[in-house]
Amino acid sequence: MTDLTELDFDAYFLAIHGYEPYPWQSRLSKQVLHEGVWPAVIDLPTGTGKTAVLDIALFALAVRPDCFPRRIVFVIDRRIVVDQVYRHAEKISCAISNANNGVLLEMQKRLKLLAGDLEPLGVAALKGGSGIPLDGEWFRRPDQPWVMVSTIDQFGSRLLFRGYGVSHRTQPIHAGLAGTDCLVILDEVHLSTAFAATLHDITSNGTIPKICSVGPDLPRRFQIVEMSATPTQVASSKFALTEADKENSELLKQIAEAPKQAELVEVGGTRPAHETVPKRVLKILGELQEVEKSVGVVVNRVHTAREVFLALQEKGIKTHLVTGRMRPLDRLQLLSELEESGCVDPERSEPLEELTVVVATQAIEVGADFSFDALITEAAPIDSLRQRLGRLDRRGALAKRRMGSLATLRFGNAARCWILGVMSALNPKKPDPVYGDRARIAWEHLSEIAGRSEGGKIDVGPSATILDSLGEQATAERSEAPLLLPTHVDAWSQTGPHPIVDPPIADFLHGKDQEFEPEVSIVWRLDQSADVISLVPPRAVEYLSVPISAVKGWLNGTAEVPVGDLNNSELPEKNKRKKPAERKLEGVVKWVRGSTIVERVHTVAQVQPNDVLIVEPRLGGLRAGTWDPTYQPMKRDQGGEEPEPRLSESLDVGDQAQYVYGQRKALRLDRALLDGCTVPDPPIPAQEADSERAMDEMIRAWLTAVEHSDSTEVPKWLQEIAKFFNDKNYLTESVSGHGIGDYYVLVEKSVDLTLLDDLDDRPSLTGTQTTLRQHLKGVGEMASEYGRRLGLSDALVADLRLAGQLHDLGKVEQRFQDQMHGHDPVSIAGATEPVAKSLTNARPKTNEWPPVRHEFSSVVLAESNARLLENAHDPDLVLHLVGSHHGYSRPLPSIKEDDNPETLAISGVLHNDGFWLAQNDGPGDLAEEGEVLRLEANTALADTPLALEMAERFWKLQERYGHHGLAWLESIFRLADWQQSAKEAE
Repeated sequence: MTDLTELDFDAYFLAIHGYEPYPWQSRLSKQVLHEGVWPAVIDLPTGTGKTAVLDIALFALAVRPDCFPRRIVFVIDRRIVVDQVYRHAEKISCAISNANNGVLLEMQKRLKLLAGDLEPLGVAALKGGSGIPLDGEWFRRPDQPWVMVSTIDQFGSRLLFRGYGVSHRTQPIHAGLAGTDCLVILDEVHLSTAFAATLHDITSNGTIPKICSVGPDLPRRFQIVEMSATPTQVASSKFALTEADKENSELLKQIAEAPKQAELVEVGGTRPAHETVPKRVLKILGELQEVEKSVGVVVNRVHTAREVFLALQEKGIKTHLVTGRMRPLDRLQLLSELEESGCVDPERSEPLEELTVVVATQAIEVGADFSFDALITEAAPIDSLRQRLGRLDRRGALAKRRMGSLATLRFGNAARCWILGVMSALNPKKPDPVYGDRARIAWEHLSEIAGRSEGGKIDVGPSATILDSLGEQATAERSEAPLLLPTHVDAWSQTGPHPIVDPPIADFLHGKDQEFEPEVSIVWRLDQSADVISLVPPRAVEYLSVPISAVKGWLNGTAEVPVGDLNNSELPEKNKRKKPAERKLEGVVKWVRGSTIVERVHTVAQVQPNDVLIVEPRLGGLRAGTWDPTYQPMKRDQGGEEPEPRLSESLDVGDQAQYVYGQRKALRLDRALLDGCTVPDPPIPAQEADSERAMDEMIRAWLTAVEHSDSTEVPKWLQEIAKFFNDKNYLTESVSGHGIGDYYVLVEKSVDLTLLDDLDDRPSLTGTQTTLRQHLKGVGEMASEYGRRLGLSDALVADLRLAGQLHDLGKVEQRFQDQMHGHDPVSIAGATEPVAKSLTNARPKTNEWPPVRHEFSSVVLAESNARLLENAHDPDLVLHLVGSHHGYSRPLPSIKEDDNPETLAISGVLHNDGFWLAQNDGPGDLAEEGEVLRLEANTALADTPLALEMAERFWKLQERYGHHGLAWLESIFRLADWQQSAKEAE
């Protein structure tokens, strides 16, 4: 490899984006590489390319991997921004992965040294209120570089060992990866002051007594960067834009000097905003100038946004709706449409041909790289208004088009903004549920300024100082985190099981004295059977997170519950009216994440926080990609007939979600889902007996017809997935339909690791007949390789290898082996050595697993011969990794009574590379390479001190390695086990 230095940054940036970096971007990259640490605070104006910190962070990692973290986490409390930053990160990843020359090829080579056999860079998005990640692959490998874009809820909950949507047993993996080896970039920190304080406290490495994130024996590669003009901490170092940066960039100068003006518009009356704002928006649109073709409308509630959108559509105005209450799949598709149309392009040099309006909530306030020729916004606190104004003529392109050059810019030609003061929402007797009194106070201050201004216009350009002088009461209320105590972190670190006194984490993410309502995730599916769900499991890209009260009101048919668009929704106002009787529900089931379990929901009383509800599309609830509980796309007609859904209007996107998720593709050949497509009906199982053609031949013929269809009614994703299956071998499953008869489901032949995480026995049921000897050796090698790549000491690398060689010793138990052989007496009698993974077609019996978990027996076997651990550098760590590798015993294992205890015995050879299991319970030729050891134990462990010893070991190790440090070591080890199992299954 050739040298890669700070001087190569500009060429790297140009190769990815096609244009030179701003001067500040080059300057920051040099500073970071020179100092080996990031500045504590980065203070940059909106629109100046702050997302490039991702480019800089990745470049720094490639140049100095010993110094900079492998995971780069961009945290922002807005869903729509997560999407846009994710796309920026994807662009970087694709450019590096596809490089074949120059500086990008050098980047690729260097990152692959860290990633091994994987892509040089992974990209993930974590978002939703209490939903699950859009992309769960980021935690599959601890050594691969990742760029992760996340909301506070998703990253913060993982950092605090209570990951939303994460099982108890995998919470320490997420915490270990979130709390170590990470660069956390907290954008617009004024929106998340509580989490910023928590983040600094919990990763302080001992500045608070007895709170230690990472112990001294582990690498320290965790850094926090706040991007804000108002940081939460006294900055040890701060990076800001300089006059030289502006002078050396014409575009930066254009951004800094582009004029903007605001006009206040009072919307009187007592009617709510969703009734009054649409009319006023239509009136303002009729007064636009010819040059103002791209217009943004930003309101404070989802209901208001929906009504404005519908009113504009009814008038024939080209309109898009952008909210945070959208499914990720719909939101990504919308972003693509907006970018392709050019209506939000900050660099647009020519006006659009027709008026185009983007109606949005505060989801676009921060980070969204949208630019409008004109802006209409509902009144909000000053800092929120400032962010919304950042979407108005974002790069000064409109001003330049009007005046021809920056030298002649005048206030009279400024980009225009109208601020709507909705009196019903600014009532001092009834504070706004989203902003309290702060929006009203801001409106009153702005009204005073407008009264003193010429023509009532207010200068709101980047260089204006008027908004800075309005005082703290006119800004959104800052949240304050509770005092973080050692007892909090000790409690959270207990994940198996959770302690009885388990402090809630919400206050530490969003601030104390703020009540937020939990959310429920909704998935729309035509077929809710357990068989189909197991083949086509719900994916996060099809989830819609909605406050639980709004979901219950929708299902119960009551009045719409107002929904905010921040990542946590305020508790609804108390309704003094008598609650309506709960009606019986049809078409709703509850899904247990990571399983095949579906439970029928009969009343809304069964709906609980964080549930995943699978509902039939006929119930509606979604329109234009946004939550709309008033909408039912398939109401019964006058004759009482209920029409079948068409593909274009069905809310079921399950197959597309599998394709986008990329873990294991699936396609349901369900005629109801395909109605409206100009393709032949797919073959069905009923045709098999009557057709002379083989069913596989008929399916492939149908796939070919879909792949090569030239109809615009056939979605591109459907053609792509048809091509995929036509080129691959796949599994064909026949399932019972939802009243339409049986149909086929095509499933990609691959291992879906997301389905192996949460069910105890599945990791062993791969049907690969892997011997225990092979598996132990493979896990030991993989764990030690991960440790080496991550820069751990030789001692820790050796202990990881030894733990891998011991972790599944307990599987020698005959009852476990009987399960692996499907209780086939011939197969069991013919076995030459124990297996770690089941035989092909073995059918284990649900209730015949050994009562004592195999990892606990493994600990006792490892302790049964003192010689085995004499060469371990930290015997306690080795035993803990063995006993906790399925997520139990953090800190206390549940050891059941064994009414028919079994004596376990196994032999192996101790040598320089650890412990090798002997074949056929005899040392064989291995005896010449080391010392033969015999291990024996009994499974009657319930009355022994084993559980207390394991718990004591956990606390001792956590004090030694730190809360997140120990979890990180566990993550490295457990992920090695997962990956080795996946490798064997392939």
